Amino acid sequence: MRFWFDSEHAQRWGLPAAAVFAHIQYWVERNGHETGRPCVTQPVWQMQSYLPFLSEKQIRAALKKLVEAEALTRERNGFDAVYTYCLKGANGVPKRETPIVQKGHQEMDKRDICTYRNNKTEEKTNAREWERPNEEEVIEYLQEIGGSDLAHTLGPAFFNYYEANGWMVNGTPIAKWRPKARQWLTTERNRQSNERQKGFNPKGFTPEGLKDFIDNG
Repeated sequence: MRFWFDSEHAQRWGLPAAAVFAHIQYWVERNGHETGRPCVTQPVWQMQSYLPFLSEKQIRAALKKLVEAEALTRERNGFDAVYTYCLKGANGVPKRETPIVQKGHQEMDKRDICTYRNNKTEEKTNAREWERPNEEEVIEYLQEIGGSDLAHTLGPAFFNYYEANGWMVNGTPIAKWRPKARQWLTTERNRQSNERQKGFNPKGFTPEGLKDFIDNG
């Protein structure tokens, strides 16, 4: 299988982001703007199936970088955890041939490249100390650790709670959010189990209800 991307994009954003951007351009072009907008709605796991040389974590980081660089916009789809990504500005008409670059735009590209290179070391330094997931990542992680039945309610609650607090605990940035998400899932499981035990009445249980109580606590 062959893959393509713009070399200028790779210089500006790095190879993963350039590959993800080219992937989105491809699907926008293939869909022929069926919605009238240069947008694609795809979950991260599906993007990864088309880009097997990138991990889901790399794709999420690339999407975040592209949104911050204003190459893409990210939109919610109601209560759906899957985002819609749209090409922004001049990127709205994808072309595979080498574009004609105007002088002013070329200068802007050089400035962006310098900014990217200057911030690259700082981004790597802070990456482990400051992790801010999006709502989709939280839901997917809860599903991965066995919380599929609670992910779509507990995930947004977790995300909104810490988003409102600036991802801080007692004035300290959260270094790792996954252990806290796991703790939330465990707490919710224990709460549900306690409620079931408090409400247990052998006389009022049907055989099916008793079996459910024994299986799920």
